[in-house]
Amino acid sequence: MTLDPRGSTNRLPAPGAGFVWERLPVAGDEAFYLKVETDACRAAYTTRQGGVSNGSVRKLNLSLLAEQQHGDGAGSGPIRVFANRDLARRAIEGEREWVTVRQVHGDRVVHARPRGPRVDADGIWTDLVDATIGVVSADCVLVLAVGDGRIGVAHAGWRGLAAGVVENIVRAVEADAVFAGPAIGPCCFEVGPEVIEEFPDAATDANHVDLWVAAEAAARRAGAQTFRAARLCTSCHPDLFYSHRRDKGATGRHGLIARIPATPQRSGGDDR
Repeated sequence: MTLDPRGSTNRLPAPGAGFVWERLPVAGDEAFYLKVETDACRAAYTTRQGGVSNGSVRKLNLSLLAEQQHGDGAGSGPIRVFANRDLARRAIEGEREWVTVRQVHGDRVVHARPRGPRVDADGIWTDLVDATIGVVSADCVLVLAVGDGRIGVAHAGWRGLAAGVVENIVRAVEADAVFAGPAIGPCCFEVGPEVIEEFPDAATDANHVDLWVAAEAAARRAGAQTFRAARLCTSCHPDLFYSHRRDKGATGRHGLIARIPATPQRSGGDDR
């Protein structure tokens, strides 16, 4: 565990190289997100801290469907989700309207179309300056792929990983660098033989799989040279993350949001 460098009293788990904790600018709430250390874009992995949702999706839930299914039943649910998204996007100072997709645990990757219809897919890429793209999860790996003038985000559970969504997002943006955020870790991801068979090289024993290892293998197969994983288990940190498995499905969604800024950012991050 590590103390927030800005003097917070919260104790935060130390992420892997390529990620750093930052405070979300939310008045009256000590909320944090993981900033991705890259000069090519502004990107953030949100936590559950800092929002206005109630019920089992309490705080910063970013999913309309989760709000409908597991919120407190109030008619203001959608308003709360859009308020949460507005809070979250302050981490990257992106457009208020996000480009999102209906995630289906598949391999489809689409080009972002601001103000276009939502489609069934699990990856979005863009070459547009300042367009906010986002995917959400409550255990699955959320992947950021960074290319030359292009970025992509993808939602990758074990089914999406097996189908090839990580390879597809990496190839779509010709990514050199890939980042994988918080997800259910091998400590908690107990699976059956059908999953072990899909990822024999990522299995840590006869019943557990490391999704970050599987995502790295996929990214490198598609041509990525650099891979960074946050290696923070969503199931192990109920104060920070939603977890579908831990909460038996009655939970919200945190997210990965990203944009290409008009002026490149200098992160000063570790480039090893």
